[in-house]
Amino acid sequence: MAGVFGAALGASAAPVTVSLTGWGGPEEKLIVSGVVAAFERTHPGIKVRYTQIPGVGFDYYNKVRLMIVAGISPDVYYVPDGNFGELASRHVLLNLDPWVAKSKVIRLADIWPSSLKRFRWDGHRLQAGSLYCLPKDIGPNVMFYNKDVLRKRGIAAPDPKVPMTWDQAIAVWKRLSFKDNTVNHYGISGYPYESAVWSSGGEIISPDKRTWALASAPGIRAIQWCADLGLIHKVAPDGSKSGSASPGQLFESQLAAMHVDGRWMVPRYRSLGFDWDVAPLPIPVPGRKSIMWSGSVGFGIDAKTKHPEAAFQLVEYLAGPDGQTAMTKSGLQVPNQMWLAQTDVFRQPGQRPAHPEVFLDSALTSRPGPWTDTPNTFWHDVFFNFIGKVWRGERTARGLLPEISPMVNQAMRENNPEAFK
Repeated sequence: MAGVFGAALGASAAPVTVSLTGWGGPEEKLIVSGVVAAFERTHPGIKVRYTQIPGVGFDYYNKVRLMIVAGISPDVYYVPDGNFGELASRHVLLNLDPWVAKSKVIRLADIWPSSLKRFRWDGHRLQAGSLYCLPKDIGPNVMFYNKDVLRKRGIAAPDPKVPMTWDQAIAVWKRLSFKDNTVNHYGISGYPYESAVWSSGGEIISPDKRTWALASAPGIRAIQWCADLGLIHKVAPDGSKSGSASPGQLFESQLAAMHVDGRWMVPRYRSLGFDWDVAPLPIPVPGRKSIMWSGSVGFGIDAKTKHPEAAFQLVEYLAGPDGQTAMTKSGLQVPNQMWLAQTDVFRQPGQRPAHPEVFLDSALTSRPGPWTDTPNTFWHDVFFNFIGKVWRGERTARGLLPEISPMVNQAMRENNPEAFK
């Protein structure tokens, strides 16, 4: 599907080369390489130099930061939603509004609203104003579970539509937690505090994005509940255990029967030697919504690219129906195109998970992570410098959160002056 500028560039005698940089493991590198090759076949006037930085998180983003500072940033690169605010406020991303307006490929109405929202910036606030990235995906989290272990322990599989309550979940997790000689087996690898807070009716950041709101009664109860899974109920590793495997490794090695993660794990998990499926995250009491954070990666274009038309054509393809179909077939992601998520391209009958609709239900109720609420997320680092005391049982949430609230709020104010204008 050619973009609005395809004919002009396709007729060019000398191909234009644009660079694309992303992260990920070997599975994603193979998938994206195939999509890039398909783009080049349909856009003969453009060559793509694709580079993958292994891993995720700070390793990738710190290298991108250095490239930007050195003036050698890629034409197109993955923008984590949690880092978008910093990049947008530094004016290093191309405003995509005029390009999207002329595109014959991109229809914003087809894309999950919550994935678009997190890549907007109005010059002062995030989640409003112009669009600076097109979403690569939407990444709602769900609860993976080991079907073989549940069968062996005589436990019914979770309902794919109706979440367990916290009390029901703890009862199940206790039946799945045991010690085999010196090896601990857990019911769940851990529980994301964001889901516990939001599903309890609490907030992490106030609606006006100016205040850290976690030190409230619902927030305190939710944080303590997460900690007590390991400290009191012994159904998850507690924070005092050092040198232990990561949550994902516990699930993969069958040392945790359940684990919360995203669709990006599906290609890897399909190679595991046991049967598994997915279910919604448990809720505090019946009638509550299961609310989790969803991740998203944006395709951003360098504001100083020498080839904006070619760069946008690449982004247009990757974020449009053709690129999304190719990446979704791999099982790697929930596509940004809502209609595509309703087809067998995403459902993939006969392959795990048996209930892929759980991802779509989660996408409808999920929220962008709290780290997307402010351009600078140093407040989040301050919070995490202290919260380990609760996970380790050294402090209670009731004692710690009100104590650190002034420090977290100060970090928000001092590092996000635009939001307080």
